[in-house]
Amino acid sequence: MYNRAPTTSHNEENDNGLFNRSTINGEQQTSKRKRVRPGKNVKRWELKKKTALQPFQAASTNPSQEQEDEKGISSTHSATQSNNNDTNNNQKEKIFVYLVPPSHQFDPKPSEAITTQQTLQLYQHFTHGTCVAAPRGEPPFCKVKYVPFDTMSAEELQGWEKLVCHFFDRTNYVAAVKNNGPQMDGSMWADGWRKGSKKESFGRYCSVGKLVKMMLLANYNPQDEAASIKEASDFISIQLQHLAPGVFEKYRETLIENNLPSMSHMEYPLPYDALDFASFLTFTMFDFHNGPHCDTDANHWTLVCWIPIFNPRNCSEDDPILADDDFDMLGGQFTFRDFQVCLDLHHVLGVALCVFRSRDYTHQTLPGASPSGKYTRIGFSCQMSEAMSNAVVAHINGTAPFLEVAGQEKQVSNAQKKL
Repeated sequence: MYNRAPTTSHNEENDNGLFNRSTINGEQQTSKRKRVRPGKNVKRWELKKKTALQPFQAASTNPSQEQEDEKGISSTHSATQSNNNDTNNNQKEKIFVYLVPPSHQFDPKPSEAITTQQTLQLYQHFTHGTCVAAPRGEPPFCKVKYVPFDTMSAEELQGWEKLVCHFFDRTNYVAAVKNNGPQMDGSMWADGWRKGSKKESFGRYCSVGKLVKMMLLANYNPQDEAASIKEASDFISIQLQHLAPGVFEKYRETLIENNLPSMSHMEYPLPYDALDFASFLTFTMFDFHNGPHCDTDANHWTLVCWIPIFNPRNCSEDDPILADDDFDMLGGQFTFRDFQVCLDLHHVLGVALCVFRSRDYTHQTLPGASPSGKYTRIGFSCQMSEAMSNAVVAHINGTAPFLEVAGQEKQVSNAQKKL
């Protein structure tokens, strides 16, 4: 037994950092072990989570709210805007932040063109709620939100139904895309503005042959078409602002700085309104899937969304538009192979909305199928073409002075010549 003298301690800075020094029984003792402050790790993780959420937050006021103050919005807008009025919504909702450890920042099976279900067992799966993924200590690459149908109001459900019907209708005017490089199977359509096949032209996606057919059936009204496109574009814009207002601002900045047409515009040039953010969108159905790839669009962040529906090829007139509780789609996951992250789409019967850094990281849509054949998913994403951006900039700078633009009027004129 011995009597221990009173112990005193203090911190000392030296060339090697912070040491702990104490006096025991009259002798000074120094330890190179850094003193651990209570709560330090918690604060460090909270800081990393805050950094992971920062790109999704708005740097300015909500443009859609500014426009609503100036003029009324349609019932489709108000159906969604009712959830957007709370400006602190992102702070109140629970967000799961996954900081990918270095040990998971690689593709475990790069030789697999289609990631197998066995390999997917190694992945971190997002299945419900709101989730953000970021490499540990780095900016995020993904935010996803799952919105169940049974949590939506009648007006919100109607808004999604109208959007799905809009996509169905657009297949009467635009042809399926046949030269999408990563695509392996399924069907894809594009709508909005694109760079034309001619060196100095761009215009709206349109199949003149399909347009002629609709005219012959007396089913084409240019004003109705323009109104439908505008309504769908605005609905999507509001969803993006709700999910990630910071990403909306980045989209809009790219659109305006490059003088690109909005996908809601029927002619070029036209003034922008507060909801314009992208030049075109693509939408897919019928077991669409693709290989691993990075995008080359002008936008660095991309909005993508999946909506479970009754298969329009097999459904009856009595079937609803949005899928019911018997929805049986398997597969169809969206993956980030370099981080072993997977967005699962079959745990929640509802809409899944996601923004991700499409140019920077490899991503892939895996095969999916409905065993009953009754169901499919509509997936859509919004982009701005780098090629079209270059063409518009060249025209504005005077290096392409004879740019040919094919908006709605030009397309109607071309179709009328074939009647």
